[in-house]
Amino acid sequence: MIKLEGGPDMALEANSMGALRSKINLSLHTYHATRLWWGRGVESGKPQIIGLRQFLFLVGAIQRNATRDDPYADHWMLLIDGKLEEVRDKLDTALADAERLLEQIPSELTIEENVNQRPFTTPVYTGGQQGWLALRLLIDFDRLVRHLLLASHVAILSRDGTYDRLRTANHALRSLCAFPQRYPGYSGITRDDVAANNAKAREAREKFGELPQDVLDGTRRSPYAPSVQKPQQVAAEDTVSEANPDQGSNN
Repeated sequence: MIKLEGGPDMALEANSMGALRSKINLSLHTYHATRLWWGRGVESGKPQIIGLRQFLFLVGAIQRNATRDDPYADHWMLLIDGKLEEVRDKLDTALADAERLLEQIPSELTIEENVNQRPFTTPVYTGGQQGWLALRLLIDFDRLVRHLLLASHVAILSRDGTYDRLRTANHALRSLCAFPQRYPGYSGITRDDVAANNAKAREAREKFGELPQDVLDGTRRSPYAPSVQKPQQVAAEDTVSEANPDQGSNN
Protein backbone atom coordinates (compact mmCIF):
# COMPACT_ATOMS: atom_id res chain seq x y z
CA MET A 1 0.00 0.00 0.00
CA ILE A 2 1.30 3.46 -0.90
CA LYS A 3 1.35 5.85 2.01
CA LEU A 4 0.14 9.34 1.12
CA GLU A 5 1.71 12.02 3.24
CA GLY A 6 0.01 15.26 4.09
CA GLY A 7 -1.32 17.22 6.97
CA PRO A 8 -2.59 20.60 8.21
CA ASP A 9 0.45 22.47 6.83
CA MET A 10 -0.09 21.09 3.34
CA ALA A 11 -3.82 21.92 3.48
CA LEU A 12 -2.97 25.47 4.55
CA GLU A 13 -0.57 25.84 1.61
CA ALA A 14 -3.23 24.60 -0.84
CA ASN A 15 -5.81 27.02 0.53
CA SER A 16 -3.44 29.97 0.02
CA MET A 17 -2.86 29.20 -3.66
CA GLY A 18 -3.96 31.82 -6.16
CA ALA A 19 -6.09 31.48 -9.27
CA LEU A 20 -4.69 30.16 -12.54
CA ARG A 21 -3.77 32.83 -15.06
CA SER A 22 -2.23 32.77 -18.51
CA LYS A 23 -0.89 35.60 -20.61
CA ILE A 24 -2.78 35.74 -23.91
CA ASN A 25 -2.10 38.09 -26.80
CA LEU A 26 -4.30 38.74 -29.80
CA SER A 27 -2.77 39.45 -33.23
CA LEU A 28 -4.81 41.04 -36.03
CA HIS A 29 -3.57 41.46 -39.58
CA THR A 30 -6.09 43.89 -41.05
CA TYR A 31 -7.10 47.46 -40.41
CA HIS A 32 -10.76 46.40 -40.61
CA ALA A 33 -10.45 43.96 -37.70
CA THR A 34 -8.26 46.30 -35.65
CA ARG A 35 -10.85 49.03 -36.00
CA LEU A 36 -13.52 46.60 -34.77
CA TRP A 37 -11.37 45.85 -31.74
CA TRP A 38 -10.97 49.49 -30.73
CA GLY A 39 -14.32 50.95 -31.72
CA ARG A 40 -14.55 54.73 -31.65
CA GLY A 41 -14.59 56.91 -28.55
CA VAL A 42 -16.58 60.06 -27.94
CA GLU A 43 -13.32 62.04 -27.96
CA SER A 44 -13.35 61.74 -31.76
CA GLY A 45 -16.21 64.25 -31.86
CA LYS A 46 -18.34 61.66 -33.67
CA PRO A 47 -20.94 59.25 -32.25
CA GLN A 48 -19.38 56.51 -30.15
CA ILE A 49 -18.97 53.07 -31.71
CA ILE A 50 -18.60 50.17 -29.28
CA GLY A 51 -15.67 47.92 -30.18
CA LEU A 52 -14.99 44.36 -29.12
CA ARG A 53 -12.75 45.60 -26.32
CA GLN A 54 -15.75 47.30 -24.70
CA PHE A 55 -17.98 44.32 -25.55
CA LEU A 56 -15.73 42.05 -23.47
CA PHE A 57 -16.04 44.41 -20.51
CA LEU A 58 -19.83 44.65 -20.76
CA VAL A 59 -20.34 40.90 -21.14
CA GLY A 60 -17.98 40.24 -18.24
CA ALA A 61 -20.00 42.59 -16.05
CA ILE A 62 -23.24 40.80 -16.98
CA GLN A 63 -21.67 37.46 -16.08
CA ARG A 64 -20.50 38.78 -12.73
CA ASN A 65 -24.04 39.93 -12.01
CA ALA A 66 -25.27 36.43 -12.89
CA THR A 67 -23.07 35.09 -10.09
CA ARG A 68 -25.22 37.19 -7.75
CA ASP A 69 -28.29 35.12 -8.74
CA ASP A 70 -29.74 38.03 -10.71
CA PRO A 71 -32.29 36.46 -13.10
CA TYR A 72 -32.13 39.51 -15.38
CA ALA A 73 -28.39 39.02 -15.87
CA ASP A 74 -29.06 35.36 -16.70
CA HIS A 75 -31.67 36.47 -19.22
CA TRP A 76 -29.13 38.75 -20.88
CA MET A 77 -26.58 35.96 -21.06
CA LEU A 78 -29.15 33.94 -23.01
CA LEU A 79 -29.77 36.89 -25.34
CA ILE A 80 -26.03 37.22 -25.96
CA ASP A 81 -25.81 33.49 -26.70
CA GLY A 82 -28.43 34.00 -29.41
CA LYS A 83 -26.58 36.99 -30.87
CA LEU A 84 -23.28 35.10 -30.92
CA GLU A 85 -24.92 32.20 -32.77
CA GLU A 86 -26.52 34.58 -35.28
CA VAL A 87 -23.22 36.30 -36.10
CA ARG A 88 -21.36 32.97 -36.18
CA ASP A 89 -23.78 31.65 -38.83
CA LYS A 90 -23.32 34.76 -40.98
CA LEU A 91 -19.55 34.72 -40.68
CA ASP A 92 -19.26 31.00 -41.42
CA THR A 93 -21.29 31.51 -44.60
CA ALA A 94 -19.11 34.45 -45.66
CA LEU A 95 -15.90 32.52 -44.96
CA ALA A 96 -17.08 29.49 -46.94
CA ASP A 97 -17.98 31.77 -49.86
CA ALA A 98 -14.56 33.48 -49.74
CA GLU A 99 -12.76 30.15 -49.62
CA ARG A 100 -14.68 28.98 -52.70
CA LEU A 101 -13.51 32.13 -54.48
CA LEU A 102 -9.87 31.39 -53.65
CA GLU A 103 -10.25 27.88 -55.06
CA GLN A 104 -10.48 29.58 -58.47
CA ILE A 105 -6.80 30.53 -58.29
CA PRO A 106 -5.01 28.35 -60.90
CA SER A 107 -2.79 25.66 -59.46
CA GLU A 108 0.05 27.09 -61.54
CA LEU A 109 0.04 30.12 -59.23
CA THR A 110 1.58 29.63 -55.82
CA ILE A 111 0.26 32.24 -53.42
CA GLU A 112 1.22 32.19 -49.77
CA GLU A 113 -1.26 33.22 -47.11
CA ASN A 114 -1.41 36.98 -46.99
CA VAL A 115 -0.42 38.17 -43.52
CA ASN A 116 0.67 41.51 -42.16
CA GLN A 117 4.41 41.85 -41.59
CA ARG A 118 3.66 44.04 -38.57
CA PRO A 119 0.32 42.84 -37.16
CA PHE A 120 -1.50 44.68 -34.39
CA THR A 121 -0.91 42.79 -31.12
CA THR A 122 -2.58 43.38 -27.77
CA PRO A 123 -3.08 41.47 -24.51
CA VAL A 124 -6.65 40.24 -24.12
CA TYR A 125 -8.75 39.72 -21.02
CA THR A 126 -12.29 38.41 -21.27
CA GLY A 127 -15.10 38.27 -18.77
CA GLY A 128 -15.85 34.61 -19.47
CA GLN A 129 -16.53 32.09 -22.21
CA GLN A 130 -18.90 34.33 -24.15
CA GLY A 131 -16.02 36.76 -24.49
CA TRP A 132 -13.83 34.04 -25.97
CA LEU A 133 -16.54 33.14 -28.47
CA ALA A 134 -16.72 36.77 -29.55
CA LEU A 135 -12.93 36.98 -29.79
CA ARG A 136 -12.90 33.99 -32.14
CA LEU A 137 -15.46 35.76 -34.30
CA LEU A 138 -13.13 38.74 -34.58
CA ILE A 139 -10.22 36.46 -35.51
CA ASP A 140 -12.33 34.79 -38.20
CA PHE A 141 -13.44 38.21 -39.46
CA ASP A 142 -9.77 39.16 -39.77
CA ARG A 143 -9.20 35.98 -41.81
CA LEU A 144 -12.25 36.74 -43.98
CA VAL A 145 -10.92 40.23 -44.76
CA ARG A 146 -7.57 38.76 -45.81
CA HIS A 147 -9.30 36.24 -48.08
CA LEU A 148 -11.43 38.91 -49.71
CA LEU A 149 -8.56 41.33 -50.24
CA LEU A 150 -6.48 38.55 -51.79
CA ALA A 151 -9.37 37.57 -54.09
CA SER A 152 -9.67 41.19 -55.13
CA HIS A 153 -5.91 41.52 -55.67
CA VAL A 154 -5.82 38.60 -58.12
CA ALA A 155 -8.99 39.83 -59.91
CA ILE A 156 -11.29 37.02 -58.79
CA LEU A 157 -13.51 39.56 -57.08
CA SER A 158 -14.40 43.05 -58.25
CA ARG A 159 -13.80 46.11 -56.12
CA ASP A 160 -17.54 46.57 -55.57
CA GLY A 161 -17.99 42.90 -54.75
CA THR A 162 -15.19 43.10 -52.20
CA TYR A 163 -16.67 46.21 -50.61
CA ASP A 164 -20.17 44.72 -50.36
CA ARG A 165 -18.91 41.57 -48.65
CA LEU A 166 -16.71 43.49 -46.25
CA ARG A 167 -19.53 45.87 -45.37
CA THR A 168 -21.96 43.03 -44.65
CA ALA A 169 -19.54 41.15 -42.41
CA ASN A 170 -18.44 44.34 -40.65
CA HIS A 171 -22.06 45.26 -39.93
CA ALA A 172 -22.67 41.84 -38.32
CA LEU A 173 -19.67 42.25 -36.00
CA ARG A 174 -20.58 45.85 -35.18
CA SER A 175 -24.10 44.79 -34.20
CA LEU A 176 -22.63 42.14 -31.88
CA CYS A 177 -20.30 44.63 -30.20
CA ALA A 178 -23.13 47.10 -29.59
CA PHE A 179 -25.64 44.48 -28.42
CA PRO A 180 -24.86 44.39 -24.65
CA GLN A 181 -24.86 48.19 -24.53
CA ARG A 182 -28.63 47.90 -24.05
CA TYR A 183 -28.17 45.90 -20.83
CA PRO A 184 -29.89 48.02 -18.14
CA GLY A 185 -27.55 47.02 -15.29
CA TYR A 186 -27.79 45.06 -12.06
CA SER A 187 -31.41 44.56 -11.04
CA GLY A 188 -30.65 44.32 -7.32
CA ILE A 189 -32.71 41.16 -6.81
CA THR A 190 -32.11 37.44 -6.44
CA ARG A 191 -34.33 34.47 -7.16
CA ASP A 192 -35.16 34.34 -3.45
CA ASP A 193 -36.71 37.79 -3.86
CA VAL A 194 -38.69 36.53 -6.86
CA ALA A 195 -39.93 33.49 -4.93
CA ALA A 196 -40.99 35.74 -2.04
CA ASN A 197 -42.53 38.26 -4.44
CA ASN A 198 -41.24 40.98 -2.13
CA ALA A 199 -41.10 44.72 -2.76
CA LYS A 200 -37.65 44.50 -4.41
CA ALA A 201 -38.90 41.89 -6.86
CA ARG A 202 -42.02 43.86 -7.71
CA GLU A 203 -39.98 47.02 -8.26
CA ALA A 204 -37.55 45.17 -10.53
CA ARG A 205 -40.44 43.71 -12.52
CA GLU A 206 -41.87 47.18 -13.08
CA LYS A 207 -38.49 48.60 -14.06
CA PHE A 208 -37.05 45.78 -16.18
CA GLY A 209 -40.13 43.87 -17.33
CA GLU A 210 -41.32 40.29 -17.06
CA LEU A 211 -39.04 37.28 -17.56
CA PRO A 212 -39.86 33.75 -18.78
CA GLN A 213 -40.66 31.46 -15.88
CA ASP A 214 -37.82 29.03 -16.66
CA VAL A 215 -35.33 31.92 -16.41
CA LEU A 216 -36.89 33.16 -13.17
CA ASP A 217 -36.68 29.77 -11.52
CA GLY A 218 -33.19 29.05 -12.89
CA THR A 219 -34.06 25.94 -14.89
CA ARG A 220 -32.85 27.62 -18.11
CA ARG A 221 -29.47 29.30 -18.03
CA SER A 222 -26.76 29.91 -20.58
CA PRO A 223 -24.35 26.97 -20.94
CA TYR A 224 -21.68 29.56 -20.09
CA ALA A 225 -23.47 30.89 -16.99
CA PRO A 226 -21.28 31.00 -13.87
CA SER A 227 -22.02 29.26 -10.60
CA VAL A 228 -24.22 31.33 -8.32
CA GLN A 229 -22.43 32.67 -5.25
CA LYS A 230 -23.90 33.64 -1.92
CA PRO A 231 -24.40 37.38 -1.42
CA GLN A 232 -21.50 37.64 1.02
CA GLN A 233 -19.14 36.16 -1.56
CA VAL A 234 -19.83 38.78 -4.19
CA ALA A 235 -18.58 42.38 -4.31
CA ALA A 236 -21.28 44.87 -3.45
CA GLU A 237 -20.59 47.53 -6.07
CA ASP A 238 -22.34 47.73 -9.41
CA THR A 239 -19.65 46.35 -11.70
CA VAL A 240 -21.27 47.64 -14.88
CA SER A 241 -20.97 51.33 -14.08
CA GLU A 242 -17.83 51.42 -11.93
CA ALA A 243 -15.26 48.98 -13.40
CA ASN A 244 -12.47 49.94 -15.79
CA PRO A 245 -13.23 48.58 -19.29
CA ASP A 246 -9.56 47.76 -19.86
CA GLN A 247 -9.44 45.27 -17.01
CA GLY A 248 -11.12 41.92 -16.50
CA SER A 249 -10.77 38.35 -15.36
CA ASN A 250 -8.94 35.96 -17.63
CA ASN A 251 -11.26 33.02 -17.07
